[in-house]
Amino acid sequence: MFLSFITSIFAVGISVIITLNLTIVYKIAIDKFNLVKITGLSKEKLMFNYNGMIKYLNNPFIKQLEFEDFSMSRTGEIHFQEVKNIFMKLYIIVIIALLIFITFKLVKALAKNIEFPKVVNYAANIILITFGFVMASMGINFSKTFVLFHKLFFNNNYWIFDPKTDPVINALPEELFLVYAIIIIVLLGVQVIAFKMIYIKSKPIKSPHQIIKRFNI
Repeated sequence: MFLSFITSIFAVGISVIITLNLTIVYKIAIDKFNLVKITGLSKEKLMFNYNGMIKYLNNPFIKQLEFEDFSMSRTGEIHFQEVKNIFMKLYIIVIIALLIFITFKLVKALAKNIEFPKVVNYAANIILITFGFVMASMGINFSKTFVLFHKLFFNNNYWIFDPKTDPVINALPEELFLVYAIIIIVLLGVQVIAFKMIYIKSKPIKSPHQIIKRFNI
């Protein structure tokens, strides 16, 4: 179960990291959400500022975030620092999970009692249960889920930006984060399917009934 938990953590972490770096999503969002009109900045300037933010969140050696076209309050700066800390921890967790996973694969011959297909199958179940709840919450009310997420991960209200002091919030609408959440869920769905297929293929199939049974949900 421990290895299954580690595998599920890795799956979630890698999905979030991939989504963070899909800058093409923001490029499309600029047109979709009329961000040029809302912010008064060109598409090129919006992309430049966004790419700078992503570099800041990804690079541990960049200590301060500076927007070329947006002013930023002290509380806004602190919030971005807190977001960066979360992503840095996420990278560390993903690396550790990967190392544990590789170690497991290397010692698999010695760990006869641990079956890889079962590990990924349980990991898939963990993801399904956890993100099934998240998806249900998002479907009922994304705004409330969005607020709850911030309350869980941040111990202050600095994430509530005032457009007058932190105009960058106009370039980062709530709808954009909904798109990111959907992408993360899709990536997790792909991994869940892959994990389930690994588990199914590890067993000889004798009847259609066993196909359903071996999903072990």
